[in-house]
Amino acid sequence: MVVRKRQIIAAALVLALGSAVFINWYYNRPSVKSANAKPSVEAVDNTGGNLGDAQLVNSSGVSESAVATGKSSDYFASAKLRRNSAHDEASETLNKVIKDSSSDASAVKEATEALKALSNAIKLEGDIEALIKAKTGGDCVVIINNNSAEVIVAKGALNDTVILQIKEIVLKQTGFSAENITIVELSS
Repeated sequence: MVVRKRQIIAAALVLALGSAVFINWYYNRPSVKSANAKPSVEAVDNTGGNLGDAQLVNSSGVSESAVATGKSSDYFASAKLRRNSAHDEASETLNKVIKDSSSDASAVKEATEALKALSNAIKLEGDIEALIKAKTGGDCVVIINNNSAEVIVAKGALNDTVILQIKEIVLKQTGFSAENITIVELSS
């Protein structure tokens, strides 16, 4: 009976964490359309090669200035809001498991570890965003999931130097491999 109860609690915990990760991914993926901004993938750097070999892929063939428009700043604000609400929901679910008196020790331990990992990811996202903004001067959103990082920057903000700076910041802060870092530029 005790083993069955532990399995049910562990399965519920895994399901809750999985749904929180899915919700976070769903609301923070670059192709999500919002009422004010219509972002799409214009430039992606995920070559897995050397950092100095990064190249900008621009579908329009026109180089634009790195001025952030009102639409892109609205996108960044709404993306951060959605990401924070997904983090809050996941944290709340894990805290319920931890505080539930009927939870066994292994479920509480798993929930505590998952909460610690979530807290670390939230801190890393904030730190990386602040460092990128300080280094490049442009706004960005960082999403960390399953040992990978996605960085979304404003249209016209990417060039070889900025790509290299962003990759260096993410590599130093997270320790992820270069193949697990994706840089996406908004279009419009």
